[in-house]
Amino acid sequence: MKILRFFAFILVLTLFAHTSFAESTQTCNGGLPTTPTTNFQDNLDGTVTDLKTKLIWKKCTEGQIWQSNNTCKYETDITPMFTWKEALEMASKVNYSGGFASATNWRIPNVKELSSIIENTCYAPAINLNVFPVSLAGIYWSATPYINANDYAWSVSFTYGENRMSYKHNYYLIRLVRDPN
Repeated sequence: MKILRFFAFILVLTLFAHTSFAESTQTCNGGLPTTPTTNFQDNLDGTVTDLKTKLIWKKCTEGQIWQSNNTCKYETDITPMFTWKEALEMASKVNYSGGFASATNWRIPNVKELSSIIENTCYAPAINLNVFPVSLAGIYWSATPYINANDYAWSVSFTYGENRMSYKHNYYLIRLVRDPN
């Protein structure tokens, strides 16, 4: 009975999280952007290149499909979320299934890389929606494990743009990145 209640609780949390993500409206304070659109090159294939770091990012969160009208759409009605281990495996799965945008070297970004796309003048989500359309105000996994705590890894909350230590068995979002060739 306890297990059934636990799974019902998780289902309710997942549905609530999906609803709050979908209904969030970005607010920006009008300051000088920290990740201006001019810092990114649209590769016209569902990816952007960060001109400062040279990293190539998928524009869509995993579980979304890139659309030719420069936006992202969900594959299903439920936002896919992953444990840390599942997130790392998902990057490999994308690569082994043929990749994305003619590349098969996608990976989960480290915490420094993921933090580099935080837009500090905005929140809910704290990301440039011109570059990363339909991005969610949620927590995204980084590939960086937390030192001295084996069950934890670093994540980035794109609600307010902050790094945090997270339990590896929590379910969070992922965005893939790759190095240039």
